[in-house]
Amino acid sequence: MYRLVCTMLLFTVAGVSEAKMSQGKDHEVSLNVEVPISEQIQKVEGALRSETYSEITPEDRSQVQAALDRIKSALQGHESAKELSPVARTQLLNDQSTVNTILTRAKEDSRLVCRREKATGSNFHESVCMTVAQRRKAREDGKDYLNNRRSPNASSN
Repeated sequence: MYRLVCTMLLFTVAGVSEAKMSQGKDHEVSLNVEVPISEQIQKVEGALRSETYSEITPEDRSQVQAALDRIKSALQGHESAKELSPVARTQLLNDQSTVNTILTRAKEDSRLVCRREKATGSNFHESVCMTVAQRRKAREDGKDYLNNRRSPNASSN
């Protein structure tokens, strides 16, 4: 009976973890101009409004939207990128590369990372969760603060 319960528990845990892994892969959004593009553009625009890309900068967001608009206008009246001239196709592939690069970087920056850290003056650990971009900004702000505190002392010598 014990083995049966343990086996069922193992399969349940394996199924849940596999479902979560496949669910994480579905949230990956990229653009491929070789296949029909209208649904892909809708997915990208929807993903930009989601938490997956919450740390995307306004400049990057406008670059992605501009590239998507150029792709839409270039493919207007065409079924796929194969029907375009070589110059237009090259521009289209460059826009695709821009969109995919920005989305990949933004997704990495939006990833939530939790660490167990000791609070200053305490022996207790606590979980501190921040996105990669928030951690980078906190690190840069700390460096700037230290550099600004040191500069008045350095100029007085």
